Amino acid sequence: MADAYKIGRIWGIDIELHWTFIGLLLLTLWLSLPSGFLFLLIVLLFACVLIHELSHSFVSLVNNVRVSRIVLLPLGGVSIIDISEIDPRIEFNIAVAGPLMSLLLGALFGFLAVFSPPGVVTEVLQFLFEINILLGVFNLLPAFPTDGGRVFRSYLERKYNEYTATMMTIKASNIVMGLFIAGTFVFVLLINAPFYYKEFVFLWNLLIVFFLYNGAQQEKQTMEIKRESKGVRLSNLASKHFVLVKPSSNVQELYNAVKQTREHLLITKLDGGYAYVNLLRKEKLKPDLWARDMAIKIPSVDVNENIVDALESMESNESGIAAVTRRGRLVGVVTLSHIQAFLSLHILRARKGK
Repeated sequence: MADAYKIGRIWGIDIELHWTFIGLLLLTLWLSLPSGFLFLLIVLLFACVLIHELSHSFVSLVNNVRVSRIVLLPLGGVSIIDISEIDPRIEFNIAVAGPLMSLLLGALFGFLAVFSPPGVVTEVLQFLFEINILLGVFNLLPAFPTDGGRVFRSYLERKYNEYTATMMTIKASNIVMGLFIAGTFVFVLLINAPFYYKEFVFLWNLLIVFFLYNGAQQEKQTMEIKRESKGVRLSNLASKHFVLVKPSSNVQELYNAVKQTREHLLITKLDGGYAYVNLLRKEKLKPDLWARDMAIKIPSVDVNENIVDALESMESNESGIAAVTRRGRLVGVVTLSHIQAFLSLHILRARKGK
């Protein structure tokens, strides 16, 4: 994810902070001076969010589903998981793991709060109890893009196809948003509290509704595109315009390859997969480098895969290019812009014919 900064690595997964979250940390630190109590609460809250996201990642890794990174944001966290062509039962297990972990953490902190002596420690434990229960319950709502939306859809997929299950979940999302808006108005009108508090609650809940609406619309758009491109495989647009070079190729050999073939896209093998030789990485481009030194690993997608699933795989890996393979052997390449342009033309043609 752009504008996110790596702070560590767990189980081979990059942990990143979005710049907005860093801004939130600095703001709370300033507001909580000199005690730093509010800052401590925010740090503990996002430690719980990280555990929530790691539970998704753990179940993903157990089921051999790739997780590239976890990004912490002001509204929570997001695990970048490659869920293209994933079995609904596995998606159910991955999605439900996070909310269940939050509820478990809430129960643990609640238990500790009951037996802790009155004071600051008890207040912190009560806060962690309440926030984890809230996080768990919110993420079980049958609405996109929360975990509950994916739990609900993957459950429906046991009876319906992916498109129907997604559309039913979007309807459930609209109901949840309607109830959320109605509940907000009732709360603001009936609660006896200062105006600034009501205003904060209203604006915060409005932000959550926008978050839910945007997530539902993205899922709807993806499903509509996937339905209209059904049957279109990567074999229809995989490009042969590339050169496969050895990882040990030096700059002179790369130059000769480009000059002789008149192809500028260089692919090499790296760590059991394929990688793009980025000749524009100026900070690493030196005369004594080999192809592997300039290589950026790219996802591999099967030649018979649906182009929308391939697109999702590339986006989850944040890669603008993918290696197209048949039984593990490179047969072509495809770029993000290539797929997007082809999809636009395909959908326009299909709609014109209706």
